[in-house]
Amino acid sequence: MIIVLPPSETKTRPAAGPALDLDALSSPALHPHRRTMVRAAQRTAAGREGATALGVPAGSPELVDRMARLVEEPAAPALEVYSGVLYDALGPARPRRAGQVLITSALLGVVDAATDRIPAYRLSASSALSRLGRAGSWWRKHLASHGAALAAQDELVIDCRSGAYRTMMPVPGAVQVSAVREAGGRRTVISHDAKRYRGLLAGLMLEDGARARSIEEVAGLAREGLPGGLGIEIQGDTLVVVDRA
Repeated sequence: MIIVLPPSETKTRPAAGPALDLDALSSPALHPHRRTMVRAAQRTAAGREGATALGVPAGSPELVDRMARLVEEPAAPALEVYSGVLYDALGPARPRRAGQVLITSALLGVVDAATDRIPAYRLSASSALSRLGRAGSWWRKHLASHGAALAAQDELVIDCRSGAYRTMMPVPGAVQVSAVREAGGRRTVISHDAKRYRGLLAGLMLEDGARARSIEEVAGLAREGLPGGLGIEIQGDTLVVVDRA
């Protein structure tokens, strides 16, 4: 099984460590594109509208300076850098091999959670970069073959992304994960809590579902392992987490 995760806007900056080494990252075919994106991010940060282009909060101006000297920033394993709702819900579960958990990144394209070390960067799929335009749109043409290669492998792919990051690297045939809240016989789509449910499901699959070969097997494991109040349904190629709490 392969699990594809989104990045998080919230990141934990490593206190120390070696600087970002682009040549040491997985998926070497992406190295030229990563260098282009890193240069564009640094150039954007150094510009007059750098904070706006990168979406830096007014209370965190130091993020602009850090992005301007990105190649000097300390790097750490990806799962120590990404934080926030989904990654908190993931808990202590970790990939057991390279290629088992992949994270789409507006800065680096694709990150292997088992092997890659990254800095705490400030960049999203919607960021407007000098000479490149929107990061997500720029990456899509460079990641199309990567997503197709994932789809061609003889492994089930669980796609825990949504929105811009799914568009950035489509994985044909992947099992998608959505969430709804059920109350009074009515269902509403949820977004923020959906991140937590995707994290819970991904963590459960890393612990118990590595050998699952079908959406039905994943659903069965989820029914046994998800917290009380959460159900799971299959709708086509989508797993729907149903919050009845």
